[in-house]
Parts: sequence; C-alpha cells; structure tokens
Amino acid sequence: MSTEAIKLPRVTKIELIRLRRRLALTRRLHRILKDRMTLLIQEFYITLKHVLELRQKLNNLLSEIYTQYYRVLRLYGRESLLLSSSTVETNNVLFGTRTVMGIAVPLIEVEEVSKPSIIMPLETINIQLKKKELFETLIELAEYEKALNLIGREVARLRRRVQMLEKILIPRLMNTIRYLTMKFDEIEREEKVRSIKIKAILSARESLQ
Repeated sequence: MSTEAIKLPRVTKIELIRLRRRLALTRRLHRILKDRMTLLIQEFYITLKHVLELRQKLNNLLSEIYTQYYRVLRLYGRESLLLSSSTVETNNVLFGTRTVMGIAVPLIEVEEVSKPSIIMPLETINIQLKKKELFETLIELAEYEKALNLIGREVARLRRRVQMLEKILIPRLMNTIRYLTMKFDEIEREEKVRSIKIKAILSARESLQ
C-alpha cells in the first residue's frame, strides 16, 4: 500500500474540498470496476466451460471418425474413401460479432449451401456426417476460444486498474486529506491561541488605563 501523499501546488481549503470530492469519485469508480470485473470473471468461467466441453467433443469425434475410417477402408477399400472425400458439402462460414459485457467477441455460423446426392455405403455416409459435425464443432470451438482470450485480456486490464486504485491512488488521496486536515486543525488552534493572547493583552492595557 502506498503511504505517499499527493504533492499540491497550493495548500488551501479549496484543495482539500477538491480532494474529498476526488476521493468519493475514485471510490465509486473502484466499486464499478470491481463489480464489472466480478461479472466478467463469471463470464470467463462460463466460456471456459464451453471450451472444455467442445474440446472433449472434438476428441470424441476424432476418435469415432478414425475408427469408422479404418472400418470402411477394410470393408470397401480406398476407392470408397476417395469417393466420399470428393463429395464434400458446400458451406458458407458467416462471421459477425456479439457483445459480452461490453466486449465485442466473434460470432461464427455455418450455412449449408449444397448437399451432394451420391449413393454410398452406410458406413461412408456416417463418416460424412461425423466430418460435418467435426467441422461445425471446430468452428464453434474457435468462436469460444477467441471469446475466452478477449474476456481474459479485459479481466487482466480491469484487475490492473482496480489494484492501482485500491493500493496506490485511494491511499494517497486519504493520506493527503489526512495531512491537510491535521495541518488546518493546527492552524486553527494557533489562531485561537493567538486571539486569546491578543484579547488578554488588550484587557491588560484597558485595565492600566
């Protein structure tokens, strides 16, 4: 925690009032940033959960596709696999953005344009369906991983700001206000003592006259 005081060009009561207003505003900003950071951390963990689920789904799909691939290779030969590879569906990948707590994150959608109609063995059709699901999962995973990265960067930026306010600026403002308050209290006490002495001197002169 910083124990330094803020250097002021002039030590006046107006500066003290300004510092108190600034401290109130800084505390309000600190509370807002901290609340926003808390909500973003919750959103970060929600997005992270989606990423982990999609990665698990991706691994399962790859395992199923490889198993079916070698089964088709044994049953129908390489020609059937080459035929399935040449009849790929045509898709459009649409890119956009969505807002998460004020952060623009990517939004990616897959739009099916055409679907080939070729007679193939059932196992080969299953591979094609799994490949389509794999492609859509990869797109969704890319979307959530980018969102995770952007939310994480914003959380780190907010954490730096919150810590700066909490450990540097607010303590410095409080120390400066405390110092000025003590200084003005001391000046006020000196003025009271001086006025008492002046009154005593004036009373003594009047009594002599």
